[in-house]
Amino acid sequence: MKRENMRVLAALGALGAFAGAAQAVIIDFNTLQHGEIVTNQFAGQGLNISAINPNRPFDLAIIFDANETNTADPDLEGPPWAGGNLAISDTETDLMKMLILAENNNGAGDGIVDTPDDEGMRPAGDLIFDFVTRQTHFGFDIVDLEGVMAEAGSVEFFANGSSVGSVAFSEFTNNASIFFDSSVVFGNNTANRIQPIDILDVNQIAGAFDRVVIHMGGSGAVDNIYYVPTPGSFAMLGIAGVAGFRRRR
Repeated sequence: MKRENMRVLAALGALGAFAGAAQAVIIDFNTLQHGEIVTNQFAGQGLNISAINPNRPFDLAIIFDANETNTADPDLEGPPWAGGNLAISDTETDLMKMLILAENNNGAGDGIVDTPDDEGMRPAGDLIFDFVTRQTHFGFDIVDLEGVMAEAGSVEFFANGSSVGSVAFSEFTNNASIFFDSSVVFGNNTANRIQPIDILDVNQIAGAFDRVVIHMGGSGAVDNIYYVPTPGSFAMLGIAGVAGFRRRR
């Protein structure tokens, strides 16, 4: 898929912009509960999720419901959003359930953290996405990414256990970068859609990846994980897998 097309999709700022891509999978987390610990809930879509938090004695990726009020982190509540390319109208974009790196594990024994809050240390840690099959593109939404945190954060791609390249968050706002997107504005309580990254723009030799690590420079949430399997990988999943990929969760 041409990168120019991806820029057009990102500019539209709506989930429909993602859904038109052939064989694309979108995970929006909306079937999960506020505070739910995320691990293998999306194994049927070929994805497992984990986390590393070097600041705590636990490593938890959990759900934060942006529609909740009076939460432990009001910066993640919305809409409305303070800015970014998803703050597009009076009604704006309702992201609902998002993925965060947990700062606490209060009441987590039942699989639900009672007071969801994102890790605020700098750096915060990693959100890890392991794919059963090889992928060619990866995109996502990111909320409440502030400037200094953007400088410390990045998206890193792996294949067969080895890093094949990374993209710093700061590249999305650097007009000298191939990944520059003029619609992206980071800051407190902002919401942005990061256009799907083509692995060939990161590493022309690798051609595909099977793991993505989002290095969180500080607090923030991600949502609408978008990925495209290689044609051969997609066929391996069979017809039932294809049907699942074509549906939003």
